[in-house]
Amino acid sequence: MSRSIVVSLLVGWQEDPFYYHGADPEEYGHSIEEASDELKLPTDLVAEIRDWDAEYQATYDPDGYVWSKSGFDSPELEEAWRERGKVLAERIKRESPVVASVDYRAEGLHPKGWCVF
Repeated sequence: MSRSIVVSLLVGWQEDPFYYHGADPEEYGHSIEEASDELKLPTDLVAEIRDWDAEYQATYDPDGYVWSKSGFDSPELEEAWRERGKVLAERIKRESPVVASVDYRAEGLHPKGWCVF
């Protein structure tokens, strides 16, 4: 089986973290559950991705949609979370038999935390 799927691992509050063209060329955003099947990810990796995403989602404060209240409690916690994401992105590339590359965007855009495997 050849590696052909180009994946972006993005974060956003209340958004799916996987972006790639899968079986349906019109669909680009994918949930962790969809990606686990389509990308043939190991169960332990899926659990770690789920925990990583849940940690980010828990930083969202929907109270009045005040963005300044949302986010990690400290720069150190944010950096640790970002580094875990890099490790997970590298594992997706290494452990999936169908992923050609992973573009990791820890803040939804390139430079801070940017990494391509």
